[in-house]
This record gives sequence, structure tokens and C-alpha cells, in this order.
Amino acid sequence: MGKLFFGTQTGTTEGVADLIKKHLPNLVSESKCIQFAKKEELEACDFLVLGGSTWGDGELTDDWLDFFPQMDLIDFSGKKVALFSLGDQVGYSYNFVSAMRLLYDKVIERGGQVVGNRISKEGFEFDHSESIVDGHFVGLVTDEVNEPELTDERVRVWAQQVLAATGNSAVAV
Repeated sequence: MGKLFFGTQTGTTEGVADLIKKHLPNLVSESKCIQFAKKEELEACDFLVLGGSTWGDGELTDDWLDFFPQMDLIDFSGKKVALFSLGDQVGYSYNFVSAMRLLYDKVIERGGQVVGNRISKEGFEFDHSESIVDGHFVGLVTDEVNEPELTDERVRVWAQQVLAATGNSAVAV
């Protein structure tokens, strides 16, 4: 069983984290704000979901910024990690969900395998995102400002990718 760790500035991310947990019941036993996490909790998991919203000019939320130095102390080898990010494709079109790339790069650098990382850009309208690799988002993307009605379906589609990548036969809700 794995855990989900999220960062948030306004509380919106917690709702998406709860939805992810619902769609991955056989993979995620707990959802927790990164502000209250200890690196040992991440180290103890073979599967992790990490995410949050993009803040300012493509930065992580304050709670992730506080925790981020500890990421350099975690060996992600053998771990499968799924990522997610909330963004505003209208108001912040120039750096839409760019903070997710910081998590992606760190997990890869520390030996982890990112799963659920071939998410289509289709349906989004933005100018730029650092979180695109090989033409796809590196994790789940939602826009709770402009398209909250699409979140459940976006989580469901992403969860199917994550389940397939982890060899889990359960079907996402």
C-alpha cells in the first residue's frame, strides 16, 4: 500500500487528493499534507502519489518548498511515483501546472519511476507548461478554477494509467 502527499495554499488540493484516494483504493491508504510529513514516511512506501498546485510563476506551494530539501535525502529507487497538479489554464496560461515538473525531476534524479505520466494535453488551452515531456503531461492535471466539472473524469482516466503501470487489476471507480 502507498500514500499520497500533497501541498496546498488554499485547501483546494485536498479535495482532489481525496478524489484520487477514492479512485486508487488498493494503492493509497492515506492522504496527507506534506507539511505534516516526515521523510521516513515517504521512504517506507513502494508507491507514492505526490502533488499540489502551481503557485506564482511556476513554483511549488510553501509547504512543498519547506519539505523539498528532504527530497534530496530520499532514495526513490524501486519506488513507483504518480504525480498530480492543479492549475489555472486561463489566469496562469504561461506556466500552467509547471510546479509538477519540479517533483518529476526530483523523483527521477533520486532513482524513482514516474507512472501515470502520459497524460494528453487535449482539452486544455494554455501557452506554456514545464510539465510536458515528450508531448504529454508528466501526471494528472486538473483546473479547479475553470473546469472543476471535468476533474472526476480526468482523475478516473489517469487512475487507469496508474493502475496499469503498477500491475494492479482493480478498476478505478
